[in-house]
Amino acid sequence: MGKSFFKIYMIYTVLLLLGGAAVLVVGNNALNRYEREHEKAEAEKQASVTCAPTPTPEEIIVEKYRYSVELPEGLTARGDNVSEKSAENGRKTVIIETETPGFEVTVRDAYGNEAVLKDGEELETRNFRMTLPDNFRAVFNNSDKETSDYIVSVTENPEYKRCYSFADMPRMAEYAFTDALAAPDVVFYDNLGNMMKPVWEENSAYTRTEQTFADKIPADVMGEEEAFSYVKNWSLFMTDDLKPEGYDAYIFKDKNGNRVPYIEGMNTKGLTYTSKSPADHGFGVLAAFLLPDTALYKELRGWAYGEDIWTISKHKPYPAFSDEKIENFVMYGDIVFSADFSFTKRIDLWSGTNSIWYDHRLDTTSVRVFFIKNPDADADREWLMAEMVPLK
Repeated sequence: MGKSFFKIYMIYTVLLLLGGAAVLVVGNNALNRYEREHEKAEAEKQASVTCAPTPTPEEIIVEKYRYSVELPEGLTARGDNVSEKSAENGRKTVIIETETPGFEVTVRDAYGNEAVLKDGEELETRNFRMTLPDNFRAVFNNSDKETSDYIVSVTENPEYKRCYSFADMPRMAEYAFTDALAAPDVVFYDNLGNMMKPVWEENSAYTRTEQTFADKIPADVMGEEEAFSYVKNWSLFMTDDLKPEGYDAYIFKDKNGNRVPYIEGMNTKGLTYTSKSPADHGFGVLAAFLLPDTALYKELRGWAYGEDIWTISKHKPYPAFSDEKIENFVMYGDIVFSADFSFTKRIDLWSGTNSIWYDHRLDTTSVRVFFIKNPDADADREWLMAEMVPLK
C-alpha cells in the first residue's frame, strides 16, 4: 500500500506539472496573440488618423476671420478668398475670408479701372456722363465691354430739328458710366474717323454736339461759286433786292427829274432812285434753289407774299458782296451736306416813314446752310437748300 500511494502521488505530481506547463503555454500564446492584435489595432488606428481628410484652409478661415462688405452692384471684388451674394437695390454683399485679421482685395469697376479696398477704408465712386452724336463710335481702352450698353437716351439735335423730316440726320446719344472708380478710359472716333478722348469737366460730364468739319466743300460735291449763288439769292430776297432777269427794278433820276439809265458800278451821287419789286419780291427766282415743302420754303414764301417785307429796308441796286467765305463742310451720308457761309453786303436802311433819307451801313451775314440732293434726278440743280441756321 505504501508503494501504491507513492506511485499515485508521483503520477499526480507529474500531471500537475504537465497541467501547469500547458497553462503557461496557452497563456503565453494568448498573451502573444493579444499583443499582436493590440499592435495591429494601434497600427490600423494610426493609419486611419493618417488617412483622414485634412481640414481645408477655407474651413479654418471660416472659423477664424470673415468680413462682409457692401459694394455698388457695378463693382467686382477679385481674389480666391472672395465670394459675392446676389445684389439688391443696386448693392451687393461681398464676403472676404482671411487667416489673419484685416483684409486687402482688388476691386474692379465695369470700365476697366481697378482700386485696392482695405479693411476699415471705403472706395469712392463717381458717375460720368458723355454725350456724342450717334454716328460717332466710342470704345473702352481697357475693357472688352461695349460702350453702346451704357447709352441711356438718344435725342434729336436741336440744330437739325427741321432736317429730320427729310433726311436721316445724326442724333445725340447720352452715355451714363455709373459707379466708376476713375474716369472711364474711353475714346471715340468722329464722323471723319479721327480718334479723340473726352475731356471731362468738373461735373464729370463731356458733351460734343458738332460733327468734325472739313475746310471747304469738295469740288466734286459743289463749286464755291455755285454754292454762293444759293446764299446770295436768298440774301437779295431778304432785303427786297431779288429781281427776275430783265426786270426794270431801279429808276434813277437827276435833280431835274430826268431819268438816268443805270449802269452797274456807276457813280450815283446826286441821283435819286426808286425801286420796284415783282409781286413775289423775287421768290419765283429763289424757289428754284429751295427744296419744296420744307419749313424754310414755307417761311420764305410767306415772307414773299406778306406785307412786312416792304417795311424792312430800301436798297441800292446790285448791292456788292465782300469778305465772302465758305468753311466748315460736313457730309451727312450721301444726300445731305452743310457748310457755313459768311459775307458782308452794303445796304441802306429806311429810317423814317415820311422823310426820305437812308442810313448807309454794312450788313454781315453768317449762316449754316443744309443742302439736300434734288429728288428730281433730271433737274438742272443737283442740290437744293433745305434749312438755314444763323450762326453767332
